[in-house]
Amino acid sequence: MSADHSAPPIASLERIAAAHWQAADQAALGEWLLRADGGFTGRANSALPVGDPGMPLVEAVDRIGQWYLHRGLPPMIVIPGPLASAAQPPDPLDTLLAARGWRVRSGPAVVMTAQTGAVAGRGQGADRTPGATGVPVTLASRPDAAWLARYHYRGMAELPASARRLLQSAPWQAFASVEDGGQTIAVGRVSVAAGWAGITAIDVAPEHRRRGLGTALTRALAAEAAGRGAGRVFLQVEEGNVAARALYERCGFATVHRYHYRVAPVPGAPS
Repeated sequence: MSADHSAPPIASLERIAAAHWQAADQAALGEWLLRADGGFTGRANSALPVGDPGMPLVEAVDRIGQWYLHRGLPPMIVIPGPLASAAQPPDPLDTLLAARGWRVRSGPAVVMTAQTGAVAGRGQGADRTPGATGVPVTLASRPDAAWLARYHYRGMAELPASARRLLQSAPWQAFASVEDGGQTIAVGRVSVAAGWAGITAIDVAPEHRRRGLGTALTRALAAEAAGRGAGRVFLQVEEGNVAARALYERCGFATVHRYHYRVAPVPGAPS
């Protein structure tokens, strides 16, 4: 699906997304946002360089490095940008970081947006919501133990302590789950902030995939957010996750921009 040309500018959408996943430790560097939360997720542990840092780029990068090292975290900066195009000039910050040896972290991602009502389809915001496939989806205001046990961020066997707080860091959020035989087999999260919905943490047990559970969760979460007045919805997905991107496109999402992370070199490490 082509880009959603009704989406806001990249900087605006990145700021919106930041309000949906708020690190416990945040600081401003001019208009840039520094975020730290124990290392769980790049979103909560990277600098967001949108706007003017109020100083030369070299000085801003040095300050970011000091800020993260003081917190025992590797300095990391997210680099949002337009979809790949030969006509796009190099990003000055990305060029500077590359010259300084900051590596690109694996797993570049894309941001996708849609009209919330269009994604919701036949979903209805209720305690037990039939998704597009007729799968019963349970919604709750907090993640219970079964939800947390099912959510394996990037394959993690167990979530860190900071995860529960981050999952509930938006002004409002809801948590969806699908059960089978008394077991939670699929989960997802939706949040509302800055007038937008954000869908995150979609996780389906491997043995239950290709049954439409991801679609059911996505539609039910969008319906719940629509009931909260959010007219548009975004999500972030790894660029190389072809199956997930295809699922979201079928739900009505379009890709609007991409991003990757740059991580500072470790002092004393071999080059």
